[in-house]
Amino acid sequence: MRERQEEIVNYVSRSGKAGVDELAQQFHTSEVTIRKDLDVLAGKGLLRRERGCAVLNDPDDINYKLAFNYETKLKIAKAATAFVAPGETVLVEAGSTCVLFAEELAKAGKNVTIVTNSVHVANYIKDINGAEIILLGGNYQKKRQAVVGPMTKLCVQNFHVDKIFVGTEGYGRKSGFTSDDLNRSDTLSAMIRSANHVFVMTESGKFSRAGSVPFLQFEDVYALITDSGLPEAEKKFLEKKGIRITVV
Repeated sequence: MRERQEEIVNYVSRSGKAGVDELAQQFHTSEVTIRKDLDVLAGKGLLRRERGCAVLNDPDDINYKLAFNYETKLKIAKAATAFVAPGETVLVEAGSTCVLFAEELAKAGKNVTIVTNSVHVANYIKDINGAEIILLGGNYQKKRQAVVGPMTKLCVQNFHVDKIFVGTEGYGRKSGFTSDDLNRSDTLSAMIRSANHVFVMTESGKFSRAGSVPFLQFEDVYALITDSGLPEAEKKFLEKKGIRITVV
């Protein structure tokens, strides 16, 4: 994806909606070029086209979550790829930052194998040759475009890897890292048990909301990759828990 297209996603994610003429003025290019950019972005599911404008998707849809704070998520995803060695097999869950992480990992040409419960990840990077995808089975969640449940938990037991990369929907000092979905949390806990080291990738804004279902305790987290908005008090708290922190 071109730099201008990334900037368009960032612009629309801040406003929720933007006209083609507005975007052309903002990025100093023609409306024809903007329409071509929007066709690319709509094809990737990052934005939705409406008459004369671009809008974000349904807030419950994985593509909405992917477009929201896109620039920050991309920086986190790029930083996280440094922790993966060439030829390594890693587990990647179905969070929005995980989608961008999988893309950056595939583009890095490390010839890795990605084991995931995210159908969205598999579709998103299907045309990139830098990674093999192993997709776990299970009950399909349409909006998240992920599989969860007993079959997913059974499938992941066939793997044991050094690293798993996960996102989070919330955080609390008592609860640890949390989700708002019981099925996701239960499945994610099983995936985490199949890895030696857990890497959490999340924007700093997640540290201001609790979430309802814990899935990961601090003692099980190896490293956190986040942005510079992480409150200093939480940074010190997590470092005391032995978590390695990378700030982008």
